[in-house]
Amino acid sequence: MLIKKWSAFALIFFGLSAFASAQQDMTITGTVYDTSGTVPLKNAVAQAVRVKDSLLLGFARTNASGTFKLGPMKLDTFQLIVSHPSFDDKFYYIFGDPANADINIPKIQLNEQAQELEEVVIYANSNPIFYKGDTLVYLADSFQVAEHAVVEDLLKKLPGLEIDENGQIKSQGKDIDKVLVDGDEFFGSDPTIATQNLGAKGVEQVQVYEKKEENAGEGEETIQVLDLRLKDDAKKGYFGRASMGTDFVQFYEGELLYNNFNKDRKISVFVLGANTPKSNFGFGDRNKFGLENEGRSSRFDGDGIFIDFGNNQNIGIPQTLKSGIYYTDKLGKKNQHKVGFNYSYYNTNLDAISASRSQYYLQDSVFFSDDSTRSVSNDETHRVNLRFESQLDSLTSIEFRPQFTVTGSNTNNTDLSYWSDANNDLQRTNTVTNTNELQSTAVTSDFKLNRNFMKKRRELNLRYLFDGTDDASEGVLTNENRYTSPIPTSTFDQQRTQTRVAQGHTASMTYYEPLGKKWKLQFDYIYDYTVNRQDRLTFGYVDSLQAYTARLDDFSNEFTTTRDQHRAGSQIWYETRKHTFFGGARYRTVFIENLDRENGVVTPQNVNNILPTFTYRYNPSNAKRMTVRYRTNSQQPSIADLQPVQDNTNPNFIRIGNKNLLPNYVHNVDVSFNTYNAIRGRYIYVGGSGSLTEDAFGDSTTIGAFGTQISQTVNVDGNRFAVIYAGAGVPFWNRKFMIRPNLSSFISQNVSYINGERNVGINRNYSANIGYAFMFDSLEINFMTNYVYNSPSNTLASIRTQNFTTQSYFAGFKWTIPGRIRLEANANYQMNGQRAAGFGVNFLIVNASVSKFFMETENLELSLLMNDILNQNINAQRQIQGNIVTDNLTQIISRYYLLKLTYRFNNRKAKEEDERGWF
Repeated sequence: MLIKKWSAFALIFFGLSAFASAQQDMTITGTVYDTSGTVPLKNAVAQAVRVKDSLLLGFARTNASGTFKLGPMKLDTFQLIVSHPSFDDKFYYIFGDPANADINIPKIQLNEQAQELEEVVIYANSNPIFYKGDTLVYLADSFQVAEHAVVEDLLKKLPGLEIDENGQIKSQGKDIDKVLVDGDEFFGSDPTIATQNLGAKGVEQVQVYEKKEENAGEGEETIQVLDLRLKDDAKKGYFGRASMGTDFVQFYEGELLYNNFNKDRKISVFVLGANTPKSNFGFGDRNKFGLENEGRSSRFDGDGIFIDFGNNQNIGIPQTLKSGIYYTDKLGKKNQHKVGFNYSYYNTNLDAISASRSQYYLQDSVFFSDDSTRSVSNDETHRVNLRFESQLDSLTSIEFRPQFTVTGSNTNNTDLSYWSDANNDLQRTNTVTNTNELQSTAVTSDFKLNRNFMKKRRELNLRYLFDGTDDASEGVLTNENRYTSPIPTSTFDQQRTQTRVAQGHTASMTYYEPLGKKWKLQFDYIYDYTVNRQDRLTFGYVDSLQAYTARLDDFSNEFTTTRDQHRAGSQIWYETRKHTFFGGARYRTVFIENLDRENGVVTPQNVNNILPTFTYRYNPSNAKRMTVRYRTNSQQPSIADLQPVQDNTNPNFIRIGNKNLLPNYVHNVDVSFNTYNAIRGRYIYVGGSGSLTEDAFGDSTTIGAFGTQISQTVNVDGNRFAVIYAGAGVPFWNRKFMIRPNLSSFISQNVSYINGERNVGINRNYSANIGYAFMFDSLEINFMTNYVYNSPSNTLASIRTQNFTTQSYFAGFKWTIPGRIRLEANANYQMNGQRAAGFGVNFLIVNASVSKFFMETENLELSLLMNDILNQNINAQRQIQGNIVTDNLTQIISRYYLLKLTYRFNNRKAKEEDERGWF
């Protein structure tokens, strides 16, 4: 045992002569605790050893309360030694004094036992890919990338990872929901800032794992996270890059990324200004900027499906300014405290012009609408994230994360619609103008306490989460209907205001109790209390008063919904190297009160149910993994779905709230398997998932004679969804050639009511794609072909003629030639079949660039960028929702040429160091 001399020194000194020392007795008492200072230790030994001759004067053992008593014994100078077989010894020197013969040491805290090892053998994992627990780890240096590659280029090299043209990342066929840098968000929630700007050379590991969504609420959904772990060399000094590009007429883009690291401190600054596709909305940005209806992936989304074609990351003509500052530091003598600050600013102007044709299928008829829409918007967001973590002791840690978001937006939408009957004869012309100004403030405060115990795997987690929002909006809505029949023209002019204040409080406790080396129990309890208040007031314009003073009761209401939830449950865990199993159930009771303050009507609801869960993981080796999971969750209806008032934001599609709406109940099943050969770079993944929703949220819609619709959300049964997928990577020629085939298929079923008739909408989707990649030292060539077939139908009116296909063919290369010149080009050909007339467009997008590098370290780059050389770029999409099929075309940025200068800077001078450490 390695004795820590002078680990604690308690000096009790009283002037005393040698003669007096021999004439009195003294006693020593004390209480002994473990390392945490909270658990008393039984059977610890306290010994008194005289200093002058090492004679043992006495000893005692502690009782169950951790206390001991030595004496009475002659007054003397001696060493008090407190020892326990599981901890290090503690030493005190006692100098006897007749004035204080009874000495008490109230708290003797023993440190963890230190051991002197005779030999240490370190086994390093040399595989470029391996699992560390549930985390998939890629060693970045095992995958060769170009000299000035960014993280996105690295990710495209990693087996099992895929990146589409929008920056969306998939791992083993599943979407990556969040990208972190060293475990933290990098400049807010926009992952493309990290993947498209950070240098690949500074990344040590790429980690992929699942974690619980921070604000998942009742669903307790898990998300898939990609974490970029940086090299130590990339955390020293300063480095970054600055660039500016322009066509000297209309288009521009510029950016600055500066990083400064000093041991545990990290400061980063980022600025981007552009009106080119560089300012596109990365994955997750569309919802953030209110563009969720402008374009979606080809996936089932609850009410229907959206199929996108073309370069859909571009929506209209954007102009964007993004900026932020990122700061983290570790404090304390042992770096036991960590602080973080993250500020981001977004300002986006968007001008989007689109055209669409919708086909409405009823049981005995069909009608059409042709729409042209222009939407001009400005969105501005300030977001501040703070973070404080502290390791209070070896067993206890706390974390506090407040977040503040302030958002302002202005929108101006104009829509012109032509409504026709089955013979394409015009019946109605409708013009809608909608302006709106929104101010929103959101505050989130998340506090966590984690407590471990001396007994391994015993753990207690406490959490409190506060979530508050305060929104206020005001706008003007005008509408004009002109009919071809004798019906006179109708118009209205309304002013609408809406305020929404919401507060949520969630407190949770989770406790783990080990039952041996392989088993443990989990107990948890959650209390959730939320209040959501929304007031909507609408006033009509009075000509005589030249003001909006006539209150419209059909569109005005004051409403509050309150939810009080208790949930408790337990799970049992079984864990070995190859097998992990956990399963259990939670009992939930929810009291809901919906208060229509406008009419003084209270609608109480009580929901009681059980939420079971089950997960099994089988890891026969570090290169193979199988997961089977069943889980249940419940979602609450939004206040917009509950509030009993008409929402005529779009007068052609009026919605009415339903205060009797119940929470849904969802069953989810997931099965996945993946395997890879790290040496050869070969991987295979297969999987599938499905869901069945009870009391799902569906639409009950009444369609008028001239196409106007009034919808209300109702609870329906029968909504289900299933998907299967498979993919592989097969390398040849020592990884210089790779084939990547992928297959997937899904089927969705959604129930709705149209004019009182039950309608079941079903969509079947089949897709197959295969990619080919040639990777040499100075040349990369990629080919990909993709085929998608969709077959939608519904029981109210079969849509057999609406089957449609999409084919795409992609080819691209990157080639570095002598003279420090890099050539890049890609071409994407899209074929859209079986569309409405004028919307089945086929197009070929060709992009290219030429770059020249200067300086000894090649840190200065001059590029000529050529976007959409053939001027054919377009955003085309098809939406299928219930009995409606809509084809849409949106104006986006097409051909332009940009001259761009990029300078990469750091505090290193040699190119060799730059290659190892630049990030």
